[in-house]
Amino acid sequence: MSAADEIYKNLVQDILKHGIWDKEQAVRTVWADGTPAYTKSVICKQVSYDNTEVPILTTKRVPWKSAIHELLWFYVKRTSDCAYLDQNKVTIWKEWTNDSNNIGKAYGYQLGKPVMINGKMTNQVHHLIDQLKNNPASRRHVISLWDIDELDQMELYPCVWNNQWIVKQGRLYLIVNARSNDIGLGNPFNVFQYYVLQRMIAQITGYQLGTLTFNLNDAHIYERHMEPLQEQITKDSYPAPEFWINPEINDIDDFTIDDFKLIDYQHHPSMRLEIAI
Repeated sequence: MSAADEIYKNLVQDILKHGIWDKEQAVRTVWADGTPAYTKSVICKQVSYDNTEVPILTTKRVPWKSAIHELLWFYVKRTSDCAYLDQNKVTIWKEWTNDSNNIGKAYGYQLGKPVMINGKMTNQVHHLIDQLKNNPASRRHVISLWDIDELDQMELYPCVWNNQWIVKQGRLYLIVNARSNDIGLGNPFNVFQYYVLQRMIAQITGYQLGTLTFNLNDAHIYERHMEPLQEQITKDSYPAPEFWINPEINDIDDFTIDDFKLIDYQHHPSMRLEIAI
């Protein structure tokens, strides 16, 4: 079994066996039919990937190009305008897109907005790369998508809200913090795309890959996802695929979808899971 499939299987089993229901609460999320979307959760779950293989599931198809498109929208385009997603037929944000075809001051907006740091006008992404190159020993390599002054102007509060980068002995480590993680739909997407981001940043800054770690503060499975996930984790996995990234790219702003290839990705069919909104 591939490492990603094994980690995912253990995570799903842990939640199903030890998770805590929220059925006594007035939950925010609902299904399309208007009924409450209850979940079972484990609190403060940590999962880590050694990055010796690509962390993408094979027990179902993960739409990897859509995952990279969302990543590029956030970290390269650095905008909340959904035009880029529309151009590339990515529909994952449709439930949270406002009448102006954007998601408010969330995600890409926070990454792209001008900030003054040490007397220099920059943005969070460019500042991170500059500091990784020129001040690698720092323990302040942090990107935050949680601006408390602008939360009420976001269509959805950021779920993956913070990440920290650490350089040790020539390796670049990434820790991703999620306040909330939908294990059925969001988690497989998030794990793969942050692996891709780590590969991008490591290439630009000249470091080898360290580990990728996710801290999942509320790791949950929606009630209507439980039966499909129980079936999914019984499937035999395939070997992990290979991932190619264009070695010629040395500037974060130059990456496009054509600079990535997922090679020999064998997988079971896609799974249709209802979206809680």
